[in-house]
Amino acid sequence: MKNSTYYIIVVLFAVLAGCSKDFLETKPHNSISESDAFNSPDKVDVALNGLYDLITNTNFNTHISLTSDIKGGDILVVSTGNYGRFVTEYQYIQAPTVGYGEDFWNNGYKIIANANNAITQLPAAPIEDSKRSDYLAEARAIRAYAYLHLVRLFSQPYAVDRTSPGIPVLDRVFKYDEEAPSRGTVEQVYTFILDDLLYAHDNISPSRANNAGRLTINAVDALLARVYLDMENWEKASEFAKLARTGYPLVAPEKLLDGFVDPTDEWVWTLVYRSDDNTGYLQIASFFCPYDIGYSTFRATESFLNLFAEDDIRRKQFYVNENKVATGAGDFLQRDGIIFSRDGYLINKFYFRSDWALDVPLIRSAEMYLIEAEAEAELDNDDLAQTALFEVQKRAITGAVKSTNTGDALKLEIRDERRKELFGEGFRLYDITRRKETLVRDEAEHWAPIVLAPGDHRNILPIPQKERDVSGIPQNAGYPN
Repeated sequence: MKNSTYYIIVVLFAVLAGCSKDFLETKPHNSISESDAFNSPDKVDVALNGLYDLITNTNFNTHISLTSDIKGGDILVVSTGNYGRFVTEYQYIQAPTVGYGEDFWNNGYKIIANANNAITQLPAAPIEDSKRSDYLAEARAIRAYAYLHLVRLFSQPYAVDRTSPGIPVLDRVFKYDEEAPSRGTVEQVYTFILDDLLYAHDNISPSRANNAGRLTINAVDALLARVYLDMENWEKASEFAKLARTGYPLVAPEKLLDGFVDPTDEWVWTLVYRSDDNTGYLQIASFFCPYDIGYSTFRATESFLNLFAEDDIRRKQFYVNENKVATGAGDFLQRDGIIFSRDGYLINKFYFRSDWALDVPLIRSAEMYLIEAEAEAELDNDDLAQTALFEVQKRAITGAVKSTNTGDALKLEIRDERRKELFGEGFRLYDITRRKETLVRDEAEHWAPIVLAPGDHRNILPIPQKERDVSGIPQNAGYPN
């Protein structure tokens, strides 16, 4: 970690200093010192926008989300004509020099390095105390967000083995010649993440408005709910899920067919892209688009499609405009029927429009209801679990009735509801691994069938070789040293 991590810290001061209020500024900027980046109110604002800008990087949030879905069995990437994107990930043939792992590692630690610099500089920055408090809370929550992605990607789940190797935790700005920490354990990483998020919960303004993609206390609470779910702390997972969804009601069922690119009342945290500030064809909607407007290479399996009842409005997220598929002409949101095309079924959940302004829901209140349901089911509070689950089901399914399932049957129902509600939003692989399930992809539906048991080394990524060449950090078991 020593030299490569510090290289990231040095070059990324340019990002903090150079980003304007607009996300995804593409012009190069000369670097300035870390202290100069925080020596005026305007520069502090720019620096914080720079932290959010790093999250919008395609090679971090977007590709991580797509990787989780493409590996999870419900979605596949087509076998031909797919530009090579996500083929390695889909086939589970990642290696220390192959796949997106290096991008995830580098961009995750870039976020962490810049967050550490902000946390160091903000206490003395010339800004009002209320803004300082919010900004420090944001920086620590963003740092936690990056660590949560990295520990999920490169370490076995907390529930599988919390004593297994985690990832290096950089809790401050390190000097170039200073030795960085070792990997530690998964439990130690989660403890650090919790400390950051609990600080953010205690210090961010509760009255902060949800706008422009900035974190609010609800978003912080939602991240806490996710972390506690990973840790199987069911009481805390349910508690913070309830807090996070407060004030974010589920929208009307027809809104589920609007394309998932414009924020609704249930989006707790949004990744903001604009027509003049975006990642073009590398946005999530591009890969799910059924009309060859974007990459259009992700498909649904038949067994996943069959989870959706005919009276479930979410089944129409697979209905497409048949004329538009055939000729390219017509309305994206016209929904005639289901079409099998190149290895699987077309998906119409995400709207890939030509102006590129395609926001992404990082957190929705529907997820919080499902976290609450899962946690309460694990606590054997069946009625509470059924009630939370029913909130999601009655919105989507005509004539839905509250579940009477208990025990394992209820847990299975909640698991499948997560699959139906959250597909395409980056959850599937994590849900399989953290719940110690076996992934089974059979040859009838997948051109790359595979069976992966809990704890299989392929469930996580190898440490990138470039990192190991510099630092000698131990490789994950099962991968070549």
